[in-house]
Amino acid sequence: MLTRLHISSFIGLTIAVWLLALWLQGMPVLSADFIKPFGTVVGVITLFLTLFNKYMWSWRVFKGWYVKRPDLRGTWKVELKSSWVNPETGEVIDPIYGYAVIRQSLTFLSVRLMTKESRSVLVAHSIEQQEDDDLFKLVAVYRNEPKIELQGVRNEIHHGSFALDIHGFPVYELEGHYWTDRGTKGGIKLSNRVEKLYDTYDQAQREIGN
Repeated sequence: MLTRLHISSFIGLTIAVWLLALWLQGMPVLSADFIKPFGTVVGVITLFLTLFNKYMWSWRVFKGWYVKRPDLRGTWKVELKSSWVNPETGEVIDPIYGYAVIRQSLTFLSVRLMTKESRSVLVAHSIEQQEDDDLFKLVAVYRNEPKIELQGVRNEIHHGSFALDIHGFPVYELEGHYWTDRGTKGGIKLSNRVEKLYDTYDQAQREIGN
């Protein structure tokens, strides 16, 4: 997000270039009184950009023509289908279900994926626009942290990445694949979004699990 210093610098540079252009064209340059409202202008623009970054960017009136960024905010139900095969039985494990809590602004995105045994948070991400202006993909690297009692037993901290196609306007589903540094991979789907943001798996399971 742009800071007040950045905004002040851009506005100051714009004014300087404008006045220089007037002077080079032989046009009258305004007096020093022209600069007096500078602080007020910077304050108003800073406030506007702060509100726009946090709230206004998602307003429908700006969608498509002014802001091309899908709104992913909310708590999503997650289904994970892993390719991991149990070495004792030779069978693929059942799907894993959980929740993904997405917080977002125009310049910020966080995803916390929570299951019964672990949680994952983003390390890096990008929302990529595809060949069609209305198609987007969420690509990210994440860190998974199992519950402490499971570490060293059957699950360890690991990193992975995923690529999810973003479907719909408004968005109704994210679907794609993931890979981990443990050599496993699989499918992942986010659906059935609710607006409320939950802090834990147990809280989400109690309120929207069914």
